[in-house]
Amino acid sequence: MYAWLADRIIEYRHWILAVMAGLAALFATTVPELGFDFTPQQMFQSTSSANEYREQFAERFGREDNLVTIAVDGEDVFRPDVLETMRDLTVDLRRVDSIKNAESIATFEIPRAGESAGTMTIEPILSQTTGSPGEIRPEEAKNLQQLALSEPLVRGRLVSNEGDMALVVAWIRDDLQDAGELAEAVEDIETELEAHPLPDGYEYLTSGVPTLRAEIVDQLRTEQLTFLPLTGVIYLFILIWLFRRVSGVALPLLTVLLAVLATVALMVWTGSPINIVNNVLPSLIFVIGISDSIHMLTRDAEEIEAGESRIAAVKSTIRHTGLACLLTSCTTSVGFVSLLAADSDILQNFGWQAAAGVMFAYAATLLFLPAALSYLKPVKRKKVDESDKLHGGALLERFLVSSGEHLLRHAKAVVVLGLLVTTGFAALAYKVEIDTTLLEVFHEEHPSYRTSELIEDNLGGYLPVEVSLEAQAKDRFKDPEVYAKMAEFQDFARQQPEVLSTQSIVDFHQAARAALIGDPAEREKMPDSRAQVEQLHLLIAGAPDEPAGVNKFVTSDFRNARVLVRVSDVGAKAQLDLAKRLQAKLDALLSDVDDVDYRLTGDAYVASVALDSFIRDLFYSLLVAIVIIFGMMTIVFRSIKLGLISMIPNTIPLVMTFGYMGLMGINLNTTTIIIFAISLGLAVDDTIHFLARFREELDRRDNIRDTILYTYYGAGRAILLTSVLLVIGLSVVLISDFVPTRQFGILTSITIGGAVFGDLILLPSLLYLLYGGKEEE
Repeated sequence: MYAWLADRIIEYRHWILAVMAGLAALFATTVPELGFDFTPQQMFQSTSSANEYREQFAERFGREDNLVTIAVDGEDVFRPDVLETMRDLTVDLRRVDSIKNAESIATFEIPRAGESAGTMTIEPILSQTTGSPGEIRPEEAKNLQQLALSEPLVRGRLVSNEGDMALVVAWIRDDLQDAGELAEAVEDIETELEAHPLPDGYEYLTSGVPTLRAEIVDQLRTEQLTFLPLTGVIYLFILIWLFRRVSGVALPLLTVLLAVLATVALMVWTGSPINIVNNVLPSLIFVIGISDSIHMLTRDAEEIEAGESRIAAVKSTIRHTGLACLLTSCTTSVGFVSLLAADSDILQNFGWQAAAGVMFAYAATLLFLPAALSYLKPVKRKKVDESDKLHGGALLERFLVSSGEHLLRHAKAVVVLGLLVTTGFAALAYKVEIDTTLLEVFHEEHPSYRTSELIEDNLGGYLPVEVSLEAQAKDRFKDPEVYAKMAEFQDFARQQPEVLSTQSIVDFHQAARAALIGDPAEREKMPDSRAQVEQLHLLIAGAPDEPAGVNKFVTSDFRNARVLVRVSDVGAKAQLDLAKRLQAKLDALLSDVDDVDYRLTGDAYVASVALDSFIRDLFYSLLVAIVIIFGMMTIVFRSIKLGLISMIPNTIPLVMTFGYMGLMGINLNTTTIIIFAISLGLAVDDTIHFLARFREELDRRDNIRDTILYTYYGAGRAILLTSVLLVIGLSVVLISDFVPTRQFGILTSITIGGAVFGDLILLPSLLYLLYGGKEEE
């Protein structure tokens, strides 16, 4: 097949180059349209019922993921001038079109005792008039401080216990979900912050999912404008140093550029933006594509060295490397396709996009590179007589052959030592934990990380686990029995170490009860009739469509109630443990209530369930991928023995990467899991090129030792060079501001190092021991 294909490529090389140029121009027009987007919810968006219910719940009670928290940090947030600034900021934020509502200690409407006995009010203590007429008097600030620090609905939520930090919270409109729209809303908020400067010694610290999204999207855009050009420049100088010919420099770069442009065009046409997971994709396609180009250029130079003409050498190169490159591309794609098993849209999209990009790179390597190469001089290679080929070649070839001779003399020791090293890494792999956190994208010194931790420590955090209680009958949650069970559940939840705060209609109603009677102890007494619940609710509910207060915790027909449980960013593993305890408590509380069902939801819970689910799915899919790759290797090399042997160096890089993660305490999470899909494909590539050349040399020689040494000479250089180039290319992502992106570069480099160990050290020794003589067909 490849002999026929080689003839056709050379015959129609003019047309191939013209079509490729036209396609490149078409693909390039899509680059400005490439979008950038990310939200933590992307990690668990899927067709699962948990995600669907989360969306339904958000539509019913409002989106917690559209909440922006603005911390005012200073010595005393109850200073009149600081309170004036917070009040004016809150009032002005409410007037911004993109903001649904805003709240702060300077504006909150909390039930408190009225001026006369037996009355209560929810009017804010401070005047809502901004400017000079609304100047706050010291006695007003003092009254506000006493109320805020004694009210559980406020203390630890809108103001810290010490009064040195307070929150202004702003809910962006629920219909604004696009990254661009949210970024504009965040800019609106930042504009208001600039218009309301704090006194000296005080500062604003903004956080929340919309703020993180805006920051991440902006950083993603910056990194894409950095990674690919920097990788290209680095490779330009490396290729000049290696090959010193136009064919060895321009052709590989143009080949991978064509593949990257095709991948970007596909993303644009399918509406797939750059996100925190696939932001490495353009650079990844670039460095993977370079590998096959180098194998092809090296083989072309070898054919010229053997005396072939320019055209004959290109045809021979296609015949000898086309199938191997196809197999490496397919096995790499199989690793990526395994991500389709994940019940996560963002991982599934990355899987098929990467697989498509790899195949684009193969198509460009097979069609464009040989067609263009036929017009250019081959890369430089030292000419060596066949009789002195093993020991008279270039320095790198001599080093590889000499190393091979030494390894083969001690083949048994090499295999035993290799297996012992692998066993050691396998032992370390047992330390790897499956876990993920929201803030894992940032390092601990990043401003967003530190701000989020401050808000968690002082103001109750912002990660929600929601409990949805649904009844069949109208007004069911006015029943004192069910009402009391909600209160008991909240008491239980607050005792859990992961929980920062809880909130439901009970908190608002009981605050009103204590204010009305004028006795804080009344807050602990539950209503004993539906009428009491109704009366308390009427006192504080306001308009039915009011987007704040108690209306956010129960529907107007009292059929659906909500308990908001805010948790710290302790990771998915701890969140799942908490969920089990909460579910067990709800089971016990509602065991005798037949018509009330509950369901856990909220971003923190749904994300944890999704992680646990697709880690298991991906584990099994990777096993299936390994079996598929084994089948492909066996069929292509027409040898079960070679297929079985190939699996040893293919699995060693994965074990070494796992072991490194265990040694360094890196968790298996939503971003590191994709490394194993990538690693599986990359690990197989070098094995294929080595075994393909081994099969070729095996047909020529009777001596297994010479067969392996000539394999070192023919394939070792390209394997080593491509591995080094892959590591260098991926090292560019180490400058990323995102921890997962840096981990991607480090862990993938560990995999590549493991592949070199497996394919150039262990595999030759295994072949030497298992092939006592020339294989009989």
